[in-house]
Amino acid sequence: MAAINNDKLIEALRDYYRESIFVTDGSGNVIFANEVASQRVGLPLDELIGRNVQDMVSEGVYSYSTVMESIRTKREVAAEINSSDDLHTFSNSVPVMDETGRVNLVVTNNMSIEHSKEWEEIIGRQKQKTDMLKRELDYLRLRDKRVIIANSKEMKDILNSVNTIASSDANIVILGESGTGKDMIAQIIHEQSWRSNESFISVNCAAMPENLLESELFGYEGGAFTGALSKGKIGLFEAASGGTLFLDEIGEMSPALQSKLLRVIENHELRRVGGVQNIPVDVRIICATNSNLEEMIQARTFREDLYYRLAVFTLKLPRLSERPDDIIPIAELFLKELNEKYNTHKHFSDITIETMKNYSWPGNIRELRNVVERIFVVSRGDELVFTPVPTASYGQYFSEMPNPLLVNDGMSLKEFTDSVESQYITKVLNECGGVVTEAAKRLGVHRSVIYRKLNKTGTDIERDV
Repeated sequence: MAAINNDKLIEALRDYYRESIFVTDGSGNVIFANEVASQRVGLPLDELIGRNVQDMVSEGVYSYSTVMESIRTKREVAAEINSSDDLHTFSNSVPVMDETGRVNLVVTNNMSIEHSKEWEEIIGRQKQKTDMLKRELDYLRLRDKRVIIANSKEMKDILNSVNTIASSDANIVILGESGTGKDMIAQIIHEQSWRSNESFISVNCAAMPENLLESELFGYEGGAFTGALSKGKIGLFEAASGGTLFLDEIGEMSPALQSKLLRVIENHELRRVGGVQNIPVDVRIICATNSNLEEMIQARTFREDLYYRLAVFTLKLPRLSERPDDIIPIAELFLKELNEKYNTHKHFSDITIETMKNYSWPGNIRELRNVVERIFVVSRGDELVFTPVPTASYGQYFSEMPNPLLVNDGMSLKEFTDSVESQYITKVLNECGGVVTEAAKRLGVHRSVIYRKLNKTGTDIERDV
């Protein structure tokens, strides 16, 4: 790099720097100033050099001197000061000490509030970009860990549909009960689309009041409402432009917001809250709901025209109980994550696997994760036992056993588990006509496990060959 002459540096600061800058000695006498400083105090540059800043305060040029305060305290001082031309200014003075600890020089920079607002807007825009980048990094981090279990025909059909519609740019509605994985399917659609290198932003429409949701989605101009940022804020539609916006619980959106959303879809532009200009946006919308939108249309709580603009394609996710082949693989996946996190080697007991297969899972995948984490934590050994809280459907499951489920007050957890295992094995044996080999196949265990577990409870059993 070519060397720069010191005179050139001083000339650049004096003639081209946009804000006031000057240097004083340890007594507050100006020894260097630039053209902007000269203009602000209303003195020619050659007259400003040599003036004392305390004298300028006394003459009313400035209302306060950060220079003199910096000399007094021997510290950096920043404050808002007013000049004789009524220009509001931020002043920042930094002392330069000599080897004895005395103030030798003070370097001062004054910035007008008008310019500070420009910097504030630049910083605000940068923060919005940083926040969006953070969301994207979180999304990418989770994408690396995302695994879809699709052993069942039901989920294989769903993924085949996803592969078909992901490459299009059509809007999609994902239906399904809470906890069935609607958000994950939305992310997979985005990843397989041509928008995959752009933003994927998710918002829960049921988690915010209407006015807050509107400003979050569409943004707002400065001063649009009480508490609004002076510089305004972009909305999630703008942040997701070029990418995908996932609107979860779309059925909870108010009719007023539905109308505004419809205009965005039809015109590909939006207007911020309190704004007058239309802003173009290019966003693919994926919606999810556990509500019956067709019933809501009949009840006039959801716009029919919006529904048809959103539901170009519709995916209905099955309940977990409707995809039984996926239950244990999903549970094993959750357990694998926990074992890796805590460096353990825990596993499901045989009865736990059977219980999980036959349980109704009203909370779907979310409940399954909750159960795995709970029994992982409370288990004292490496074998995990799951005994669900009795429900109507599970009560019927136990009532079909040959003997009623007996629970004694003094029964330990191990005794209870052994009793449940014994009753369930006996039930399966009866269904298999007493053929241990067939029962073992149904239970997914070696037949020696059946002999061992029933012998523990004193249950007699014939050995087949």
